[in-house]
Amino acid sequence: MFILLIFGHLSAAQNLVREPVEEVVAVVDRTPLLLSDINLAEHLVLIERPFSASDIDYRSALLDARIQLEVQFRDLESSGVLYRLELDVAEARRSLVATAGGTETLSRRLEGTGLSDADIDELALRVCAANAFAEQRLRPRISVSLQEIETAYRRLAVELESQGEDAPPLTSVHDQLHRLIAERKLNDEIERWVTRARDEREITRFVR
Repeated sequence: MFILLIFGHLSAAQNLVREPVEEVVAVVDRTPLLLSDINLAEHLVLIERPFSASDIDYRSALLDARIQLEVQFRDLESSGVLYRLELDVAEARRSLVATAGGTETLSRRLEGTGLSDADIDELALRVCAANAFAEQRLRPRISVSLQEIETAYRRLAVELESQGEDAPPLTSVHDQLHRLIAERKLNDEIERWVTRARDEREITRFVR
């Protein structure tokens, strides 16, 4: 009986050792990002894969994007801004699932991965919060002057003329130029936000 008990304990210990341990690929402050987080980001196509990107390069870019998303979310959470934003997480989730090919396709991809609806909801919350802050807090700060539009138009005209084409009237491209300039300025605001938020956090990356 004593020998059986010993072997029983050894068998139990071996079973414990065999259980997989989730790999931590990065840490933002005290929040670990796991390998499964990157797998989920890939399944949901968090960022588009460049045509020429290798698997390693794409996974590295996914990790960069996931770190940035966590930095943004933790910044909004710690500042309290998160709780003053209008969030539509359900719509963000629908958008992610649609990009991944729809519910059925995503379910097949996630089968056997250990990833669940709760994991998708957590990612959708972060995407939703980052987008909501950009639209509700950063975009209202942006203004586009007539001078900026005219400067952009002159550059467009020079480019078209170099290709042997006539520039369209300013009035026909005014709104398009306005949108392009506004989006560029919004991207600059987001970049400044992310840079500041990263500087205030301890970020450790364990894989390429």
